[in-house]
Amino acid sequence: MTEEPNKQNLLEKADQTLFGFILGLILPMLMFFAYKEIKFDYLTWNEYIVSARDLAVLPSFIKVCVFINLPIFFLFNLLKKFLLCKGIFIASILYIAAMFIVKYLV
Repeated sequence: MTEEPNKQNLLEKADQTLFGFILGLILPMLMFFAYKEIKFDYLTWNEYIVSARDLAVLPSFIKVCVFINLPIFFLFNLLKKFLLCKGIFIASILYIAAMFIVKYLV
């Protein structure tokens, strides 16, 4: 009898806190670009970035962009990839902490 090597699928390999953390940081950035294309398509990229730098508006941008982490978190939770969920959760907390710092301390 020959033994088959342990085959791990991609999802099993990706179930790491660091990978979830990186995913949780990148997805809101992608949402930032998608949000511009959907809601602010009449603005140029330069105008959009200048408006995003406005400290009164920045917390709203962060809230909208971090929202994308929620369905991804629940999807991986249903798939029982809890280390990935932990990383996404930590990244989301960092974004939310930044939002509160900008909104209330700056």
